Amino acid sequence: RKDNLFYPFASKEEWEVADYLLHSSLSMAAIDKFLKLCMIQNLQLSFSNARELRSHAEMLPSRPSCKCQTIPSIHPTKLPIHLFWRDPVECLESLFSNPLFHDKLDFIPRRVYKTAARLLRVYSEWLTGDSAWDMQSQYPRGATILGTVLSSDKTNITTMTGARITHPLLLGLANIRMRTCMKLSSKAFMLTALLPIPAYLHPNQWMRGMLEDHLVHECLLIHTMLHIVDTLEAAMLACVRGKTSPFMMASYLRFGDHFRHPTRTRVITLAQLASITVDPNDLEAYFEACAEHRLNGVYAPI
Repeated sequence: RKDNLFYPFASKEEWEVADYLLHSSLSMAAIDKFLKLCMIQNLQLSFSNARELRSHAEMLPSRPSCKCQTIPSIHPTKLPIHLFWRDPVECLESLFSNPLFHDKLDFIPRRVYKTAARLLRVYSEWLTGDSAWDMQSQYPRGATILGTVLSSDKTNITTMTGARITHPLLLGLANIRMRTCMKLSSKAFMLTALLPIPAYLHPNQWMRGMLEDHLVHECLLIHTMLHIVDTLEAAMLACVRGKTSPFMMASYLRFGDHFRHPTRTRVITLAQLASITVDPNDLEAYFEACAEHRLNGVYAPI
């Protein structure tokens, strides 16, 4: 593979033919018939029938396997709660070893400035930030850091036929250049989990929402990486209620203030949660106690 990125196929052109056939709906007999065409035989492919093509494909590195985990809950649900996930380390290894990214990876933190006077700092890639620079300085010479990114958003699969919803969790490698990551065709993100969307049987809608938020935090305990989310999910992960900033200590009534509010940090949120003495299993009472701090009721955040 060091000499040929498309091994076990002889070239990129041969890989493209194989990729098309493997993803097509053609039967093995139809593939055999296709490969016997004179024009195709002139390509001198390393496989001459569907069986040989399949044996080549089985030599390719396998993708991370999917696991299923049942999550117990003391609160009744319509159906059992199942979390489908892949090992995030295996997903990162798969992305890191992908030959399509071999020339699109960076490993050295750097500080970029607009001019030689170094008056204006430029932040673009993850490795141009201070966090990557600080982490690298803590490791011995020759060590390499890899950044990870999680991205999630609830997605409607069907609207008119059952209103099916899924909650995919995607994982990416921050060392891959942003220009490549932003292209959908590059497939720089890998599905690492399908977060469950349970149907809790609690009669109170607010309590059902609180239980769903807590479940997401419980599922994300297997992933501890930078997370890309929209505003609603950012508030859920920050453990704050709606109309409350997940980044500042301000609610919607203070959004128009002409000064900067203090930053909401993990330490502040954990201190607010620690000050609540109500049993979290008493959903209504705990949710009411969280209202003072504009928290959403998640008692064990990631």
